[in-house]
Amino acid sequence: MTKKKVRKAQNKKKAQTITQSNDKSGKSYSSDMGSGRAETSPALSGGVMGLVDKVKSFLLEVRVEFDKITWPSRKEAIALTTAVLAITFFFTAYLGIVDFSLTKLVSFLIY
Repeated sequence: MTKKKVRKAQNKKKAQTITQSNDKSGKSYSSDMGSGRAETSPALSGGVMGLVDKVKSFLLEVRVEFDKITWPSRKEAIALTTAVLAITFFFTAYLGIVDFSLTKLVSFLIY
C-alpha cells in the first residue's frame, strides 16, 4: 500500500470515530419546552475544548472530502481552458460588433 492510501484509510477511520462520538454526545442535552430557559449548545457547555473538538472534527471531515475529489488531468484542464477562452473571445467580438452597429444606427436616426 502506498503512503497516500494508508493516510487516506487512517483519516477515514478518524473521521468516522469522531463523527460517531459527536452523534452520541451531541444529543445528550435536553430541551425543556416549558422551562423558559434558552438551550445551551454543546460547544458552549463544553467550553473551549468542545469548540476545539468540533473544529478538529470539521477539519478531519474536510480532509476526507478532499480525498474524494477527482481532479482533471493537465491535458483536460488545458483543453477546457482553451474552450472557455475561445467562447469568451467569440462572444466578446460578436457583442462588440452588435454594439457598434446599433450605436451607428441610433446616431444615424437621431441626427
